[in-house]
Amino acid sequence: MKKVMIVMLVTMMAALSSCNKNDQAVPSSQVADVSSLPAKAVSYAADNYPDATIDYVLLQTNAVARFIAVLNTTEELAFTTTGDYLGDGEQYRGGHHDGDTLHGDTIYGGGHHGGGHHGGHHGNEIPVDSLPVMITDYIAANYAGYSVMHAEYDTLCPEGAVKEVMTGLSGSEPVKLVFDGNDAFLMQASRVRYSTVSQAVKDYITANYTTYQVSSKSEKLTLADNSIQYSVYIRLGTDRKKVRITDAGIMVCVL
Repeated sequence: MKKVMIVMLVTMMAALSSCNKNDQAVPSSQVADVSSLPAKAVSYAADNYPDATIDYVLLQTNAVARFIAVLNTTEELAFTTTGDYLGDGEQYRGGHHDGDTLHGDTIYGGGHHGGGHHGGHHGNEIPVDSLPVMITDYIAANYAGYSVMHAEYDTLCPEGAVKEVMTGLSGSEPVKLVFDGNDAFLMQASRVRYSTVSQAVKDYITANYTTYQVSSKSEKLTLADNSIQYSVYIRLGTDRKKVRITDAGIMVCVL
């Protein structure tokens, strides 16, 4: 009887030890303050995703990537401990986030990376299932196959208060749709390389912001009347601006 009990005890201890080893080997994530991101990572996000903001940061353990910055576009950026960019965050962590939960970890957010947006994002968020019917009907009719990934309130110049809805199609970059206070469609915004904007836009920036550095990415705005505008992101030290210009090179506003 004693031998049986000893064997059972040894078996239980071995199983427990095996579980502990497995738990230590599995990558895990916890929510960290946006301010925990290294300056190099913050600069990368601001320069390469100037149209987006960081919703929250996942601090990883037992994984190649130390930080994963989750943008309001739902894109994820993976960084090393020193802030070097690694690639798509979903490829560098053990699981995938689902809504506001990551394997039982509650997601808390806030903060921004300084790319021209102000204020915490979760306070401006619109639950996707609470979007007005007028907006969801518009998306269904004009963006078949696209899924709504994120929605929030924002303030644009010169439109004022708007609703921004981030939509996605597998294999494509997110597309932002902007609606006014009455839920009427205002514009589509998509990320493009600055090198592809019209020459008139480039000429305006060169003539008026000679000392500023231009981000490699801009936003192409296709308005409801099919006219084209661009949001160009520029910086001089810590001074960052978003310059909105028509395709013909006429300034609309500066933030």
